[in-house]
Amino acid sequence: MATKKILAALTTILIAGVASTANAQSHNEVYGSVGTEGFGVGYGYGINQNFGARVEVNGFSYSHNFNAGDLSYDGNLRLIHGALLGDYFPAPQIFPIRLTAGLLIGGDQLSGDATSTQGTYTINGVTVPSQGETIHANIKFPTVRPYVGLGFGHNPNAKKGLSMAFDAGVAIGKPNVSFDVPADIANAAGAENVAAEEQNLQSKANKFPVYPIVKISFTYRF
Repeated sequence: MATKKILAALTTILIAGVASTANAQSHNEVYGSVGTEGFGVGYGYGINQNFGARVEVNGFSYSHNFNAGDLSYDGNLRLIHGALLGDYFPAPQIFPIRLTAGLLIGGDQLSGDATSTQGTYTINGVTVPSQGETIHANIKFPTVRPYVGLGFGHNPNAKKGLSMAFDAGVAIGKPNVSFDVPADIANAAGAENVAAEEQNLQSKANKFPVYPIVKISFTYRF
C-alpha cells in the first residue's frame, strides 16, 4: 500500500510538470525511456547550469524459469518503481557527461512456483510427494534503494526541442528471500532440509547485491 502511494505521488508530480508547459521555460523537460528497468516516463527540471533534478516511473514484467538448489521454478520478474534523481554536470560547457545519484522506491521482486516432476519435489536431496501442493518462493529487493550512475543528456543548458539521453548505473540493495513450503511437504522433507533449501535460494539471491541499469531516453525540452 505504501509503495502504491509513493508511485501515485511521483506520477502526480510528473503530470503537474507536463501540465505546466504553458508557462514553462527551457529548464523543463519530459521524456520516455527504455532499458533494463523496462519502460519509463519522467520529468526533469534544470536548477542551474550544473545541477538538475528528475522524477521517473519505470517498470515491466517478465516471465522466466530458474533453478535454485534442487528445485526448478516458473518465475516472474516484476519491476515497478519510482525514482528521485539528482544530476551534476562538472563542466557542462566543455563536455556533456553527468553524474547521477538518487533513490529508487518500489516493490521490485522475483516470484516463483516450484514445478513438480512426476508428482514429487526434491528438497535438499530428499524426494517427497508433491501431494498436489505448490512450493512458492519470493525474492524481493528493498523498497528503497540508492542509485548511482553516469550518463549524458538531461543537460539544463540544452536548447529547447527534441534530444536523447543515456544512463548507466546500479541500484544498490541485496534482495531478501521468503520460502513458503506447505506443512505436509515440510514435514515429509524435514525442517533442516527445508532450511537448507531456503539458504540455497538466499545464496543465489546474494549474488545480486546490485541491479544494473542501462537505458536510453528520448527527451523534449520546453
